[in-house]
Amino acid sequence: MQTAEIQTGRRVVVVLEPGDEILTSLADACRHHGIAQAAISTFSGAFRTVRLIAAETPAADPEAPMPTAVDVPYTEGLGSGTITTTSDGALVVHVHVAVGVKDDAARAYAGHLLSGETHYVVEVVLEEILSPVLERRPHPGSAGLPILQIKATTTP
Repeated sequence: MQTAEIQTGRRVVVVLEPGDEILTSLADACRHHGIAQAAISTFSGAFRTVRLIAAETPAADPEAPMPTAVDVPYTEGLGSGTITTTSDGALVVHVHVAVGVKDDAARAYAGHLLSGETHYVVEVVLEEILSPVLERRPHPGSAGLPILQIKATTTP
C-alpha cells in the first residue's frame, strides 16, 4: 500500500457536449488550464458510445488482465479516475466507469474506459493535485500493467 497527503490546487468544471470524445477532451481541458495531474472527483453523463476493457462472457483466467474490450452504445453512467503526466509530457487520463444501457433495462457494464463519445452531456470536476507527484509504472503484482505510483520524495 502507498499513502500520501495531497495538496490540491484549483477545481475545474468541464462540460462535455454532444459529440465530444471524452478522454481527449479531458486531456485538452487540462492543457488549457495548465494542469499536470488531477483527480476526477465527479464524472457523470450520457454517452453515445463507450469502449471498455470488459467481456460479455466469463474470463478464462480471472487473475489475468482482461484481453478484450466491448463497445456499448447509448448508456448513462458515472465514474472516477486520475490524470497524470508521463516523463515526455503526455497526459494520461485513467477513468473507470459503470454505465447502464438505456434500451436494455439499464443492464450494467463496468470497466476501464478506453474511449467514449458524449451523447447529451458529460459533467466532470477535476481536482488539481499539486503534490505529491503521481506517475503510472508497471507493477509486478499487476501483471505488468501500469498502476498509479506515488513518486518518492525526500523529506527535509
